[in-house]
Amino acid sequence: MYRKQVIEMKIIGLIASIVLTVGFVWFPTQSSAQGSGPGNVPEGMIVTRHFTGIWNQVDQEAQGIALEVVEQFDDSRRAVAYWYTYGADRKTAWYVGIGDLIENRIEFELFDSTDVGFLQGAIPGNDSVQSIGTMTIVFDSCDSGVVTFETNHAEVGSGTFNIERLTEVMNTHCTGGISDDMHADALFGEQRIDLISARQGVNGSGHANYEDYSGHMGFEIEVEGLPDGEYRLYTGMQERGTFSVVGGHGELSFSSPGEDGHMLLNFDPRGMVIEIHDGAGVVLSSFDYKFEEDGHGHHHDGDTGHHYDCEYGAGGGNGGGMGGHMGGHMLECVDAGDYVGIESDFVNTGVLVDADGEVKWEMNAERVEFSVEIEGVPVGSYPLHVGGNEVGIITTFQMHYGDVYGHIRFRDPEAYGREPLDFEPRGQRIEVLQDDVVILEIEFPTE
Repeated sequence: MYRKQVIEMKIIGLIASIVLTVGFVWFPTQSSAQGSGPGNVPEGMIVTRHFTGIWNQVDQEAQGIALEVVEQFDDSRRAVAYWYTYGADRKTAWYVGIGDLIENRIEFELFDSTDVGFLQGAIPGNDSVQSIGTMTIVFDSCDSGVVTFETNHAEVGSGTFNIERLTEVMNTHCTGGISDDMHADALFGEQRIDLISARQGVNGSGHANYEDYSGHMGFEIEVEGLPDGEYRLYTGMQERGTFSVVGGHGELSFSSPGEDGHMLLNFDPRGMVIEIHDGAGVVLSSFDYKFEEDGHGHHHDGDTGHHYDCEYGAGGGNGGGMGGHMGGHMLECVDAGDYVGIESDFVNTGVLVDADGEVKWEMNAERVEFSVEIEGVPVGSYPLHVGGNEVGIITTFQMHYGDVYGHIRFRDPEAYGREPLDFEPRGQRIEVLQDDVVILEIEFPTE
């Protein structure tokens, strides 16, 4: 209650300092410079529309910035900042910034308006508006940042100040990931493309998966048959991360909102060429095949609970989930920030000699996921059994290069695009059937 009253008083004080005589000012459209580079911002955070809100100057009295991150008609993203402060005459003053989004910062051109009276009628042109310098906001989280300004204005001059968030747009939850910018009219789904050899003498292969559903975007790559060592992932000719290949296998996962065990997805892989590099250059590539773009998505607050956080107790999820099904000797929860996973390959029973697949189980403090992937089988439908019970149907389809692939994914808490995970797969016999005949099987470990 005390914090709420303090925030209300700060907002009242801030609003009391504002005198707005704003007319519509047109500024030339420029392309957004949003991008990302590996390792140069905290956890890869980027500025999204969820940074919109009022930001208080924590060390100054009743001053701050009202920030808007906007999308223009050409789908580019820019930001508008209204800086509320005081002049040398101790009367309210304001300045407007128009800026580009670049990783975790916004670089503004700063403008001042002069010789305009209260409720003065609109006058054609922008003669009252002049550029006075620049302002940059660098965010270190979704709730705080540092502002630096440099102007030719005699009263403003140059300097720096700290800001903290006071308000945010209703029903938004800032994560600093790309899913914050999803649109309401998204067409959700999953896509998979092959990564094939791009250099003579390279015998490995791989694939990339992209998925989105309400409040979530995910991207992962997996490679097989490459020599052990360190590799780099590129999308659209930009490096996105590094990973190790051990025993011929390697993978790298991204998600937004961020999840333990995944890198933060702060870029859009759709429409981009995907490449895997070693020290000598490209080894695997998607070539002409790219994830389809729909240009839209949808926001949701994501997992804000503590369904599998040991501090809060294990299990629960939405509607019970699998929390009550865990055996007493198995891991039931993890500490916030931790991540555990189990991965095993199926054993082929010899019915379909080319059939192959893998089983994965993953847990962090917010959710548990269980997935099964199969390939090398005819196009069709394949029942999945766990502990002798049918839990779902895997539907396979033919990919670009003729390979046949299918998967099914379960999750607790439930989420769009996932089957409810209301059973415990660990320590169980897992089978994939063709009609009534088992074609793939495994005794899935408990750890």
